[in-house]
Amino acid sequence: MCGRYYLSIDLGNLSFVDNLSKYDFEDNFNIAPQASVPVVIDNSLVNCTWGYYPQWLKDQSNSKPLFNTRFESLLEKKTFISAFKKSRCLVPISGWYEWKVIDDEKQPFFFKHKDNENMFAAGLYWQRSDGTTEFTIITTAAPIEINEVHDRSPLILDDVSMGIWLSDDNPENIHENISHDFGSTIEYYQVTRSVNNPKNNNASLIDEFNEVPF
Repeated sequence: MCGRYYLSIDLGNLSFVDNLSKYDFEDNFNIAPQASVPVVIDNSLVNCTWGYYPQWLKDQSNSKPLFNTRFESLLEKKTFISAFKKSRCLVPISGWYEWKVIDDEKQPFFFKHKDNENMFAAGLYWQRSDGTTEFTIITTAAPIEINEVHDRSPLILDDVSMGIWLSDDNPENIHENISHDFGSTIEYYQVTRSVNNPKNNNASLIDEFNEVPF
């Protein structure tokens, strides 16, 4: 599961985006579901809401949006199959957080590219009649290099897989040919529990943190 992430817009690896020079985004170190964030749709950055309320859900007030979609279920669940066929997107990510229970407490860890590069996660999006757009992040089984903390991970796409994800018209081909071999490019470490509160949003959240023993 990916329920919190960090994004700093990197002009370098977003050079393929058409409207980058017109887009203004401040670094966000603690993005939580229902936040409005940039997503790449048709080679443009679009402000989208993280989390999808299915059309069949009549009462949203007592429900939480779906913010992750399991890669394994893309061809199986009616909730996602239509978007998988025609509404795939890229979610720029500079890093993400996962939690592990240590000594009966949930300890957050931060995951990032070893070279501090921005990454792109696979995503799906839905356009609403009111003009807003919602999206989910695709997750997969965490690669062995990073599965000690959590057994799920965002599906991080390399350049080849990005092309397949965005342009292949055959869902079965996509499902078969997308690479899941990104674990060797990722590193992770403990960070402060201040990230547990989504209201906290500053650069110290991604600093490596080790408690001082007493």
